[in-house]
Amino acid sequence: MQVPQYLQKGDTVLLVAPARNVNQGDLREFEAWINGQGWILEFAPNLFSVDNQFAGTDDQRANDLIWALSHPTAKAIFTARGGYGSVRTLEAMKKKLGDLDCWLQTQHPKWFVGFSDVTTIHLWLQKNNWVSIHGPVATQWSLQHESSEKNQLQLANVLNGNPLLFEIDQVNVYRPANFNGELIGGNLSLLYAALGTDLQPVTDGKVLLIEDLDEYLYHVDRMLMACKNAGLFNNIQALLVGSMIDMNDNAVPFGKTVKEMILDLLGEANFPVVFDVPMGHDKQNYAVKLGAVCNFDNSTLTQ
Repeated sequence: MQVPQYLQKGDTVLLVAPARNVNQGDLREFEAWINGQGWILEFAPNLFSVDNQFAGTDDQRANDLIWALSHPTAKAIFTARGGYGSVRTLEAMKKKLGDLDCWLQTQHPKWFVGFSDVTTIHLWLQKNNWVSIHGPVATQWSLQHESSEKNQLQLANVLNGNPLLFEIDQVNVYRPANFNGELIGGNLSLLYAALGTDLQPVTDGKVLLIEDLDEYLYHVDRMLMACKNAGLFNNIQALLVGSMIDMNDNAVPFGKTVKEMILDLLGEANFPVVFDVPMGHDKQNYAVKLGAVCNFDNSTLTQ
């Protein structure tokens, strides 16, 4: 895997919006944080464009992602927000560039930061051996809460090349055992959407991360079943379950929590399942490197 250069003061970083639209008022706290790190921020040319719910047309968002990935001096690319749209952005890039994998291989690796809908882009980057960062999007800086400072510190640590360490409560580990493997995954809905496509991840021998929010419980079960039937859980080293919040139910209850679904589906598997990992849509959204090896030893997750 190709690991981008870690950041230093004075480095240029970029901000793109490959999915939902964003306004500049949502970014003031993020801009202040970037300045505090000593980095120089450049906005994508079409960052504040609007096309219904999207940050501009598919072509505009594709042009911005092409601009960012091919930028001659930038060291990192941040994403403004998730929502929906990244898959359409990649599709528009294909129309412009042809074989996206061949094109990406001619670009110098940069850190790509985001989560949620951006999982689609992470899957494409990992397919092409780029290490990227599952971490906060820029609009989250305006949502100040008790975990904000720790989230931002974790992200700065990753970008500066410092080792990461998470203490995991053993009560959250099902089938406890030490494990070691390349981390892959992200938002469950986007992993589900990638099944049967060229972005479906190869998970054999890896540590798989899933997280999600605002889904109906029956649909979470459907997605988990589909992922199992597609082989995503076959031969993995471990499953990390991030935040699964704000779930919905019907008038007639589904009858199981997400944790119960996972244990029911994977109860006879032979790998550890770690619940409540501090990654995803809840207040704790710690940054981790996708495509890089993570280790779990005696309740400590390191990378």
